[in-house]
Amino acid sequence: MSYRPFSDRVFDLLLDRLSIPPVATGAVLSVALGALALWGTAAAGIVADVAAGLAPDIAVRAPVTLYIMVGYLPMAIYYLGVWTADHTNLVSRQFGLDLGTAKFPRRIANAVGAAGVLTVYLLFLFRPDKPLLLFLPHEWTADFVLPLAGLIFMGWFYFRFMFLLVWFATAISRSARHIQSLDLLDLSAVKPFAQQGVRSSLLAIVSLSISANLWLDPNSPTTATLTTLVLLVAAAVLALFLPTWGIHLRLKAFKHAQLRQLRGAIAMRCDPRDRSLEDAQQLQADLALEQRYNQVSEWPFDAGSYGRVALYVFLGLGSWIGAALVERLLESFGP
Repeated sequence: MSYRPFSDRVFDLLLDRLSIPPVATGAVLSVALGALALWGTAAAGIVADVAAGLAPDIAVRAPVTLYIMVGYLPMAIYYLGVWTADHTNLVSRQFGLDLGTAKFPRRIANAVGAAGVLTVYLLFLFRPDKPLLLFLPHEWTADFVLPLAGLIFMGWFYFRFMFLLVWFATAISRSARHIQSLDLLDLSAVKPFAQQGVRSSLLAIVSLSISANLWLDPNSPTTATLTTLVLLVAAAVLALFLPTWGIHLRLKAFKHAQLRQLRGAIAMRCDPRDRSLEDAQQLQADLALEQRYNQVSEWPFDAGSYGRVALYVFLGLGSWIGAALVERLLESFGP
């Protein structure tokens, strides 16, 4: 990989200095940034205004959620790159391919990140009464600066993360085109494709679970829950199947080719009038093999893979529901 994103280099530096895994680094950073955002809103009097009913609770939820995402997204990008490289290397070794390492598309990723900054600003901070507030720094207040800073970083990392999720998924999917042979009765060699899909689903689901606070209204629990579930399932399905589409096509092609060849041999031995004892024995073996081939899945997943993704979805949904319930409980103690 000729170029590595800045977040990867930061994580490597922290790993060398602190000797802790990236997931712990990301978790600590997310909690620290979320606490910093909460302290900033409290110092600016926003928390007091929300508690008194003078401001909507999104004024507190938004900056805290944004800064948690700022801590999570670099870690997600780091793991996405590391996992993609590991799975690509496994595929190369198991099938004797020369795939190299998935390259980081720096220029495109930077352009996508810049577009993300502009998009989130337009979506969340455009005010009809003051459309040019971004260009009037002397009028900025804490309730504008905190979300603005968080949105700049979140837009940059979130759009890059989603782009890289698709980019690396497509890259590992295309690698399946170079596979010339497959043992359909032992699919352990295709597990890296399934692992890429399952792990990508985890990263996508966690990002949606955290960011749901930004665009879902906890005061409409039914609508918000259904919306969250639909989005989580859609993200999980896309992240799961996109990296495995290429190997799915190869499995399907090899399976149908083997079945055509086998059924041709079976048809030649079906006539009992000119069938020898050896042909009869071979026919029984071919019929048993045909049944086994028919049972071979055309996707590289097992029941455990689907179960893990389903668990990720329900954990993501449960985390949002839990946060909404806590918020409703806090509101019940308010004035």
